[in-house]
Amino acid sequence: MRKVLILALAAAVLCSCAGNVRPKILVHRGLVSEGTQFVTDENTLDALRRAQEHRDIGAVEFDVHLTRDSQLVIRHDNRIADGLSCQGSRLEEIKAYTLPHGNKIPTLHEWLVQAKETPWLRQALEIKVQKNQQLENLMISKCIDEIKSLGMEDQITFLSFSVEGLKEVLRICPDAQVVLNSSSLHGSMPPEEVKANGFTGVSYNISVILNHPEWVGQFRDLGIETYLWMVNCPYTRSIAEDLGFTWITTDFYDVVKY
Repeated sequence: MRKVLILALAAAVLCSCAGNVRPKILVHRGLVSEGTQFVTDENTLDALRRAQEHRDIGAVEFDVHLTRDSQLVIRHDNRIADGLSCQGSRLEEIKAYTLPHGNKIPTLHEWLVQAKETPWLRQALEIKVQKNQQLENLMISKCIDEIKSLGMEDQITFLSFSVEGLKEVLRICPDAQVVLNSSSLHGSMPPEEVKANGFTGVSYNISVILNHPEWVGQFRDLGIETYLWMVNCPYTRSIAEDLGFTWITTDFYDVVKY
């Protein structure tokens, strides 16, 4: 199996005509690691602050949920602890919880206020799947209202595995930067379809690219940004370089930084 993977990766590189480039770095759920050790809680203001200290980090990814009382909180998993979840609990209950490294779960407002201090650092807001499309649309509307109230439209990129969610973002904000996430071929769109939907980028797992390395150049020709995840070692980074990806998404900034 390992031999097949190596051969597939080599073939992907040979298919590229982009030459060796340096993709920009996006840190996944904030900068949470030193080397390969996790030293703070992901999706927290501390993780954001640590990313803000490095000018060679181009973007920070974070995840947004809508709480039971229609507030916006930053966390990847819906579940927080037994009997406590982002979508099933109230903000007051969520705020009372302390994460393993001593941080609190921030609200979107708290995150954006801190993020505004470093306008050069792009904020990649991932829209988490909600219980139904109505709640997802409500969350998107509230996110956009919060972003507009702080005048941060130019600093935000929206990401989602939900095609309908990204379409809703574009319905409200036609000029927004929107990126389709996918971890499988089933959920991936080819370049022409991405362009037809008005999406400005794709964030594809390496397994998708192994099947369609030619897509990277096609996306580039269409003016569509490409993000590769996860890139947690120099070897995978070299694949992204040779194929000409715009961005690499990493958990381990110290390992893949230039």
